[in-house]
Amino acid sequence: MALEIDGNEQETEKYCKFCFGTESDNALSFVHPCRCRGSIHWVHHQCLAMWFSKANAVQQVMCIQCQTRYQKQLTLKSWKSWTIPRFGIDKFGLLEITVDLWITWRTVSGFVGMMNGTKGIFREIILCTMWKCFVASGRRFCYYGNLGLRLASSIFRVSIDDYEERREIKARLPTDMHWEEISQSSVLN
Repeated sequence: MALEIDGNEQETEKYCKFCFGTESDNALSFVHPCRCRGSIHWVHHQCLAMWFSKANAVQQVMCIQCQTRYQKQLTLKSWKSWTIPRFGIDKFGLLEITVDLWITWRTVSGFVGMMNGTKGIFREIILCTMWKCFVASGRRFCYYGNLGLRLASSIFRVSIDDYEERREIKARLPTDMHWEEISQSSVLN
């Protein structure tokens, strides 16, 4: 169903890209979390929360279609609503975390040893390369960020900012201001 706006612009009825529900089907609220357009433009807040609980770490940070990073807001819950977080880590995930911690510890202690003159530089170059390739990758940072967000969601309510509202706020800012610094501060509240 398309509605006529200002002569030639068309606005279609909102459809959730996950459950395909419409505005007329139920009273769930919609959000537009990324730059996607067309049939994947809108999503219910509740459907997006369910998606985040099941999606992998990278998909919880950014939209896989348009590569837009989601802007999440944390609001403190009342202490009676606090829960024990569900990390959903299997045995392989525990093994990965253990190996990451071990490589990080070996890299840091080896670097300290190299600075003290007790470790060789060639060995430390190999350890630093391993650490960069396996631990300090973008996917691992997303994974650990996701674990941190799950921990935070046990005491905070997580909400997703609407992409269009972020664009409007950014358009009103002076051009010499950095959006990333401002969006992380509480100045806009």
